[in-house]
Amino acid sequence: LMTHTTGIFDVITSSGFYLAVLNNPNKRWTQMELLKYVYGQKSYALNNPYPAHYSSTNTLLLSMCIEKATGEKHEKLLHEKVLNPLGMNDTYYQGREDIPSSAAQGYFDLYNNGEIVNVSNLITGSGNGYGGIYSNVFDLQKFIKALLIDKTILSQASLDQMQTYAQEKDDFYCGMGIIKKFTKKLNYGIGHTGRDLGYVADLFYFPERNITMVFFVNYGTNGESSLKQVFFDFESELVDKILE
Repeated sequence: LMTHTTGIFDVITSSGFYLAVLNNPNKRWTQMELLKYVYGQKSYALNNPYPAHYSSTNTLLLSMCIEKATGEKHEKLLHEKVLNPLGMNDTYYQGREDIPSSAAQGYFDLYNNGEIVNVSNLITGSGNGYGGIYSNVFDLQKFIKALLIDKTILSQASLDQMQTYAQEKDDFYCGMGIIKKFTKKLNYGIGHTGRDLGYVADLFYFPERNITMVFFVNYGTNGESSLKQVFFDFESELVDKILE
């Protein structure tokens, strides 16, 4: 599950699920409700040299495993084990708690007609082990510094295990809750990408340069749109500048 080598269908790619989101934009989904859109779907074909395929269903299932093993809600553990100890006071989990009204609004060409609309209120199943983290640059810097620089969250043995990667595609490697990208640049980055209907948030640490990049955009790039490639090109150029 953690290295995304299960081949399990990704719930957020289900057209039936997104139709349900449009019909119930403010619905707070449960894990079991989301899994209904996974049952019966064809699994991904995995093979060498690409044995991984990122799927939000994997992390959804992991949240259920955590709750079964601990008897606690995973959002409670997220606050107790990570957010509160690190003082990440401006970080919230959509679907499990209210997001401040001051949060940036998210936008997307929802109907593929060239018209960008506000999709901030659409809840795409967030808060069920995938997506939904609303934060700022300062809190994310606290997190990645504690995880990868100060190494106060996990033991070295766990960090080594976390950074065991399976390749999904060219320049995208899935570790255990971590992603390695930019491998064709001067230095690679480790961290994670974040995508929701109206938001993008990438957090990467470049260990050979001791540089952290936090990249926020309040426009969705996971779906097909005319701005999708613009985003990827801009981020690529930004990384080049950072690593000069």
